Amino acid sequence: MGRKSKRSGRRSAIRWIIIAVLVILILTVRLVEEIGPERSPSDRFVVSKVIDGDTVELLGGDRLRLLSIDTPERDDPLYDEARELLTGLALGKTADIRFANRRRDRYGRLLGYLYVDSLFVNQIILENGLGYLYLFKDTDLDREETSQLLAAQRRAIDRKVGLWALPREAEEYYLALPNSFRMHRPGCASLRPSDKSRCRRFSTREEGMYEGLSPCRNCCP
Repeated sequence: MGRKSKRSGRRSAIRWIIIAVLVILILTVRLVEEIGPERSPSDRFVVSKVIDGDTVELLGGDRLRLLSIDTPERDDPLYDEARELLTGLALGKTADIRFANRRRDRYGRLLGYLYVDSLFVNQIILENGLGYLYLFKDTDLDREETSQLLAAQRRAIDRKVGLWALPREAEEYYLALPNSFRMHRPGCASLRPSDKSRCRRFSTREEGMYEGLSPCRNCCP
């Protein structure tokens, strides 16, 4: 009896170890998931909650961060308006998500372009001046979505709507480091003195944004 009990105990322990390893592997794959094969037309997502102007929660618990845009943070001007627009466009609706270079960020959130009823939601937010185009070094500038988003930001600038209608303290000029998509005020703490001689210079805030830059979060030009 003693030997049988020991064997049974070992088998049980091994089973639990195998189960634990499988769970860890599944979680690891989920967090570092790369873009796989194109999803089928029936593989859609339902937006169950709107977190803010550029983040939603999907049925099942995943969060989606809308790619290449940045909307106002809580307590900032037009935060409520951006969130309400996204709510009206997406809440409770079946959505299609198109992914770019990577499927998830370091927080485990999905990253993608959101489409609802064939409407490009990221673009509509920029079109209404309720967010900025927000690009990174690894952004694929040749993607159709990037071109559409830049065009939407330019239209919002021309129409002076949303964020583009807010009064701001103007500078004599604005700066952006080479190969960077962030624009800074001349005295921004994010720029080292040695950086400034290498920077591109823009005479107005809108001039830089028209090229696809977005405001530095430290100096908020």
